[in-house]
Amino acid sequence: MNIEEELRAKTAALTRMLNQQGVIGMFGHVSIRIPGTDKCFISPGASTEKSTVRPEDIFLYNLDGTIIDHPGGLIPLEWRIHTQIHRDRPDAMCVCHLHAPAARALAIAGKPVKPMFLHGAFLCTGVPTWDNPRLVVADDQAASLSQALGGHCACQMRGHGSVVVGASAEEAFFACTFLEENSQIQLQADLDGAGIALSDDEARDCRNGTFNPRLFGLLWNFYERRAALPQI
Repeated sequence: MNIEEELRAKTAALTRMLNQQGVIGMFGHVSIRIPGTDKCFISPGASTEKSTVRPEDIFLYNLDGTIIDHPGGLIPLEWRIHTQIHRDRPDAMCVCHLHAPAARALAIAGKPVKPMFLHGAFLCTGVPTWDNPRLVVADDQAASLSQALGGHCACQMRGHGSVVVGASAEEAFFACTFLEENSQIQLQADLDGAGIALSDDEARDCRNGTFNPRLFGLLWNFYERRAALPQI
């Protein structure tokens, strides 16, 4: 399997894995950039059954928005999220647009995401909010969202969802998984106003112990097995 075949398969697997977690569902989508090129794979759009997405269902885009390979499914309406962020962030090899319920609720409530537990410690670098609930269907919207994300690994989209990026598909999946789990914990702990976030020192130490390629790979392999498709 060459690098393009591998990344196409990873894009499909990541779609199924995030669907299994309930954070993309009908509308979310993901992309992975092919290293050293201006091309990226993007998962199919709305109404696609995400639990059965296969490599042959994945789109191939140029970063200027040109579709290089159209598999025949529905184009993601918000494809500009991916092409814009990949252009602005050469380090972000994977981009995920989520509709994760707990993270979305925090943004709607105007509450900043705080690192609450061990595996959420990586969020100590901050999660900005793009204060616009609209669909990202124009170049200026995508540029504004990318600017709000800046150099962070995640950005809330008030009244809409989230964007999460990573230097690899595995890193992005880790960040997606624990952004939502941390948000669930934060919402639960704050019900009586007694939630205790990690201190700066605790978050730094916990991040150093958990935000690393070893755990990225372990988490990916665990969920990839669970989201595997039957052989045909």
